[in-house]
Amino acid sequence: MLAKKLNKSTLIYTCVAVAMVAVAPLTQADDTVIDMDLAPLLVTSGDPADPKYANAGDNLRNGVGSIFIQFASGGGFICTASAISRTHILTAAHCLRNGNHDAVARLRFVLNAGQPQPYVIDVVGFSVHPEFDFLAPFLGAFASGDVAVAETATPLPAGTETYEIYRTGDEIGKETQHYGHGRSGEGPGGATGGADFFYGRTGKNLYDATFDPLIGIPFLDQLISDFDSGNAKNDASPWWYSPAFLCPATTTGKAVKCNVARGQASDLREKGFGEFEVGIAPGDSGGPGFIDGKIAGIHSFGFTYFCGGITGNAPDTTCGLDSSQGEMSGDTRISNYAAWIDFQVANGMSTPVPEPLSAGGSGGGSSVSIELTDQAKYVIENSVARHLRLKVH
Repeated sequence: MLAKKLNKSTLIYTCVAVAMVAVAPLTQADDTVIDMDLAPLLVTSGDPADPKYANAGDNLRNGVGSIFIQFASGGGFICTASAISRTHILTAAHCLRNGNHDAVARLRFVLNAGQPQPYVIDVVGFSVHPEFDFLAPFLGAFASGDVAVAETATPLPAGTETYEIYRTGDEIGKETQHYGHGRSGEGPGGATGGADFFYGRTGKNLYDATFDPLIGIPFLDQLISDFDSGNAKNDASPWWYSPAFLCPATTTGKAVKCNVARGQASDLREKGFGEFEVGIAPGDSGGPGFIDGKIAGIHSFGFTYFCGGITGNAPDTTCGLDSSQGEMSGDTRISNYAAWIDFQVANGMSTPVPEPLSAGGSGGGSSVSIELTDQAKYVIENSVARHLRLKVH
C-alpha cells in the first residue's frame, strides 16, 4: 500500500500484493535459507519511504505481512495476511484458488515490519470458507465467504502481534485503518506504480454500506467503501446506492426492482479522510481493515462503472478500473465468519500444503444452480469487477 500526498489532499494507497526484485536470500524462522525469485519491482509514483504512510511508528502492525502462494503448475500469487494466533494467519480465500483449478504447492508468510530481520515462515495447511467455493462459479469476484485461515509450520517470531476479530456487526459508518503491500499511485490517476514485498503501508477509509442492496441477494454481506477525493462528483457510494443506478430499465424495458431506501444514497455522502484516504488496488487481497485495533474486514474485490454509460456520468475519475478516486471496494465482513474462524483455529486445517493434486482447487464444484435476480445480473454485467490478485510469472 503506497501513498503520495496530493495537491488536493487526496491520495491512493494500494495494499497487498507485491512484485519484488530478485533479492538476497531470506532467513526463515528456523534459520533455513530461502531464495525467492519473483517478478521485477515496478516503478512507483509515490514516495515509498515517507514515514507518514508506512507500517511503522504509531501505525505499526508487525503481525501484518505478505504471503506468497505457489501453485502446482509453477505460477503463483502474492497477497497479504494478518496473524490471529502464534500459528494462524487470516487472508482471502481467492488467494488460494487459482482459476485453473490448480493445487497449492507451497505457501509462505513473510514478516518484515517492526521485525529485527525479515522472516519467511512456511504454511502447512489452510481452510477456505465453503460459501466462497459454492458461490464463486456464479458470482466470480463478488462471491461472499472470501476468507481463509492458514496454519504456520512454526510459531511466529517472539514479539509478533496477533489480532482479535471484530465480532459485533456494527461496522457501517466506522473509521477503518487499512494495511497492505500492494500497488501505488496518486488518487486521480489510479494505480500506476508497483508494490513492495517488504514495505507495508497504511491509511484510512470508512465502511459505507453492505454489498447486498447492489446485487439483490440478501445473504451477500460484504462491507463496501469508496475512494473519496473530497469532491462531490467523485463520491461513489451515493451514486451506486441511488435509485438512479439500482432501478434502471433493462434492455427489455422491464424495470429492475429497486432495492434501496430513498434516503439511503444521500446518507452516504462524505468527503473522506483527505490526504490519509486510501483506495484498494490489485494485489490488496487479504489485507486487513481494522476497527478499534480488531480485524473487521479483509480486502476482497473492487469495482467501477465506465463513464458515459446508460446511467449517466459515473464518479470514477478515469472511467476505468484502475483504483482511482471514485471507485468502490469490498471487504469480507469478518464478524459474519467469526465462529467459522474460531473453529478452524481450534480444530486444524482442512487442506494440507502441498495440496493434493486431485483436490482441484477452486470454487467450483457445486451441482446446485443459483438463479440470479435481474438486479444481480445488471450489476455483474454493467460494472467491471477487480479480482484483487496479482500474478507472478
